Amino acid sequence: MSAGYDSTSPRFFRPTDVARIRRNQRRIQFQRFASIGGKLAIVIAIAVGALLAYRHTQEDVRFAVKTIEITGATHTPRTAIDAITRQYVGANLFRIDIARLQADLRRVGWVTRIEAERKIPDTLRIRIFERTPVALVATDGHIAYVDETGVAFSELSPTVGDGDLPLITNAAGSELARSVALLRELRERDPQIYSRISEVKPVAPSGFALFDRELGAFVYADEGDLSAKWRDLYAVARAEHLGMHDIEYADLRFAGRIVVKPVHPAVLPPLKHQPTIPVQITN
Repeated sequence: MSAGYDSTSPRFFRPTDVARIRRNQRRIQFQRFASIGGKLAIVIAIAVGALLAYRHTQEDVRFAVKTIEITGATHTPRTAIDAITRQYVGANLFRIDIARLQADLRRVGWVTRIEAERKIPDTLRIRIFERTPVALVATDGHIAYVDETGVAFSELSPTVGDGDLPLITNAAGSELARSVALLRELRERDPQIYSRISEVKPVAPSGFALFDRELGAFVYADEGDLSAKWRDLYAVARAEHLGMHDIEYADLRFAGRIVVKPVHPAVLPPLKHQPTIPVQITN
């Protein structure tokens, strides 16, 4: 009869080597620490290298600005740009405060924003973005360009910009902004009418007096259906052969009709052609 035994009895397992297990754990921990330490050393080396490189670029005279390249300055006077940028000549290329440079150049009226680029070793590139004038404005005895946001930014100059722009008079603040908005819309939607306007005067609360350079007279109109009524006025002028200096003014602000005041009512003949909208001749 065979003797039975329990194979799961503890005496059939090899005794646990506690010392070896502890040595293995210490070795694993050491390897982990060595790996972390190695990575940390690499990070520190990179940081130190970057710091040394940064200090080198900040102090090396080879990076002193010698050339400033300007592009985009079509109307902006170069003398005004040079008066500002010359202070950056000789400065370290990497120590130039771009925000300050932008603020300095925005003081020049035509400049709306700039982009700056460093070109190693000694060149600073500046690209200028200029304002687009949509009109001229007369204020305090001076005539200045005004952009599409209603900002008057530079005095009219015979050598700078476009002098053949509509002139806004008797306007400031919200009235100036309202006049600029009208011209901006006409320039985009009806360039033909925009090209005929030489002067704009805002008339409260929502009207304008606009001088038509081809009729040689002021045309009064509201903001609404200005283009449609103005074209009806042109149709009448062509049909009745009304040219320069034949009309003192025309008024388009009345609903369903156009009012025309002739310069010489006695010699102005009755309308030969009936327009699509009634025309009232007033004395």
